[in-house]
Amino acid sequence: MYEGFNIWTFMAGLPLGLAIAGVVYFFVHRKAKKERIYDERYTAIHRHARSISWMVMTVAILVAWAIVIIIEGPKLAFFIMTALWVIHMLSWAIGTAIANKDY
Repeated sequence: MYEGFNIWTFMAGLPLGLAIAGVVYFFVHRKAKKERIYDERYTAIHRHARSISWMVMTVAILVAWAIVIIIEGPKLAFFIMTALWVIHMLSWAIGTAIANKDY
């Protein structure tokens, strides 16, 4: 299954790729701040987009969870999906608590 795949090459390239992505993000973000791209409209649009994305992800996890339990039963995939659901909802609860603290 993993013929020709060198795990050590992958593990060496992964941090390098993350470092390059971080440097690119830093310069792009700095340039955008100088050009005042991050105004109130940008914030409102992205907040709304994250909200829609969150609801779509919630439905997708529930559908995947149901498919896994019907097809595989209570095996490893089910418990991974359950853990993903718990993390998803806990992060939402923590985010809500933090956001409510500001108001």
